[in-house]
Amino acid sequence: MTPSELFHEFVDGFPARRFSAGLLLAFIDFLVDLRVPQSDLEGLEAFLERYPRQELTAQGKHANTLIVKDGDRTLSIRPFYNQAERFFRAEHKRFDYPSCAPHATQAWRDYEEWLDVLIRLDSKELRRLRDQVCQFVLETLKSQEFDPASVQVEPPLFTRILEDFEVTSRKGEPSGAAFQGIVFGFLRADNPHLQVEIRKVRTGSRRLQRVGDVDGWDGARLAISAEVKQYIVPDGDVPDFEAFANEVGRRGALGLVVALGFQVDVRQQLEGLGLKPLDTEDLLHIVELWDPMKQRIAAMSFVYYADHVEMNSVLSRRLYDFIQAVKASHDLESPENPRPS
Repeated sequence: MTPSELFHEFVDGFPARRFSAGLLLAFIDFLVDLRVPQSDLEGLEAFLERYPRQELTAQGKHANTLIVKDGDRTLSIRPFYNQAERFFRAEHKRFDYPSCAPHATQAWRDYEEWLDVLIRLDSKELRRLRDQVCQFVLETLKSQEFDPASVQVEPPLFTRILEDFEVTSRKGEPSGAAFQGIVFGFLRADNPHLQVEIRKVRTGSRRLQRVGDVDGWDGARLAISAEVKQYIVPDGDVPDFEAFANEVGRRGALGLVVALGFQVDVRQQLEGLGLKPLDTEDLLHIVELWDPMKQRIAAMSFVYYADHVEMNSVLSRRLYDFIQAVKASHDLESPENPRPS
């Protein structure tokens, strides 16, 4: 068998036994390490006379793979196969090449005819054949290398809203609506297992049988409720939260007071009522741990609130323009966000 015939036999059998590529490379590198191309050996029989096959491993177990004695050392084809497998899979990301080193090296006896041919070749012929095998595999198997350019990175929308969206109401916007929409978006994204309800600002909660400004329901059970305050809560306002604290406590719900900030000692007083105070910095610390999809859900929930709950065109327009500016800065398009009329 000539080197060309060996290569074509390899190509024909590759679809059924892909590991044969690594085994062929292992044979070549194994022979080069043993300096066989510079010897006068003619075939496998002469090779095994000079390099006796070892029937036992270093652990004293039966050797299924090819291990030979070379002076004071033993040499196995396994490390060379491992190297070939790393070349295809790790270095060149051909993950369709199998990870099966034990099986492949134990199958060496099926390819004794190849080994017999390889032993007779010189260094130049071995190197040419090795290059042919590598090129064939890399051309045949598709590269699965990760391409960063294939990923469309979304901006951290909700983080940007918390950092830069102006919550102070503009002319034509209801006071407090912007911040209430932000809190709704936060709770909606952070509690996907709950039905989160919200109404327009300055809508009586008691008349609508609601507890807080934003309520999250687990079926008929109130799970979380938030009072939203678009200002820095002063010490004198703490008694105003007692009824809210009693109601969420009676229902076994988590009660939040979400505000732009809290004066000194107000946090401790609210916590003494069993409530959890959160300001914008607290929200940011939580949202920074969110992935872009979760951030987008929160932002789109804010959009929903502005368009369909508050139904305020001024707030909707301002929010839309803000999101478009953020996305433009990241070279992203937003087909999922139709321009409000």
